[in-house]
Amino acid sequence: MMPKSVLVTGCAGFIGSNFVREFKARYPKTKIVGIDNFSTGRRDALDRTIKFYEGSMCDEKLVLKIFKAHRPEYVFHFAAVPRVAYSVKHPAKTTEANILGTVVLLEKSRDYRVKRFIYSSSSSVYGGAKLLPTKESENPPKPVSPYGLQKYVGEPFCKIFSDLFGLDTVSLRYFNVFGPGQYGDSPYATVICAWLEAIYTKKQRPFLEGDGKQSRDFSYVSNVVQANMNAMEAKKPLKGEVFNIGNGGRTDLLTVKHLIERHTGKKLDLEKRPPRLGDVRHTHADISKAKKMLGYRPRVDFETGLVKTIQWFQAR
Repeated sequence: MMPKSVLVTGCAGFIGSNFVREFKARYPKTKIVGIDNFSTGRRDALDRTIKFYEGSMCDEKLVLKIFKAHRPEYVFHFAAVPRVAYSVKHPAKTTEANILGTVVLLEKSRDYRVKRFIYSSSSSVYGGAKLLPTKESENPPKPVSPYGLQKYVGEPFCKIFSDLFGLDTVSLRYFNVFGPGQYGDSPYATVICAWLEAIYTKKQRPFLEGDGKQSRDFSYVSNVVQANMNAMEAKKPLKGEVFNIGNGGRTDLLTVKHLIERHTGKKLDLEKRPPRLGDVRHTHADISKAKKMLGYRPRVDFETGLVKTIQWFQAR
């Protein structure tokens, strides 16, 4: 398949910019249209060869202009105000971006007959999942932060647009995405990139919240990009289905610290801090449903992804 045009929201963000680069390589003839307001995206991450609009998803006039001019066949919705801690401090601001922005895009996708709307959700919708590894069917959403709730609300909206209007949608629940392009000097960074930022720029002191025994299913960004392309390429209608997208394993933070020290040859002197408000103890994705229905297979394992990320920090 070679779509005529696709819309990528958050195209200058960490995941969005990685997606644009890899999508271009696979679909060189497809026109890529991007939107970003640089609230968390970076101008130096923006691909200047795509058709770009600066602005917010909540700007209905701008979004309408984009759909009217380009009529994208697929929408990849990466844009959000991300991360748990920021949403705890700013619940109203993040709710507007993460919920209203999603519904505006769904509405225009319905009106302009988009073939499939691919929504970036989050493992934070589970809260502290009772059963690990976490299956979609066995762990009902129970978000414990505004961000988790905001991401969850987008999923039933996608399902409703599929059921009511026939807009094909799919929601991908990402687990702890990391990799090249994720700067560690922002409040949105994973612990991996925050620690690497501290090692290579020395602008901040690295810290550890909690005892370090908490674990995460860290997902290398190229695997997440691949999942989005799998979702677009799926031949059968997805009708609002929800899928876990992760590595299918978990690594505790003390092990992450050890691996970073081993591969960088540098010592991490961590400041101890109390556990973060709204955080969960463990995440571990069961990805069997995505494997079966989307053909998703993580191609880059955690340690290989960590080394690639270290190499990117070293080259900066």
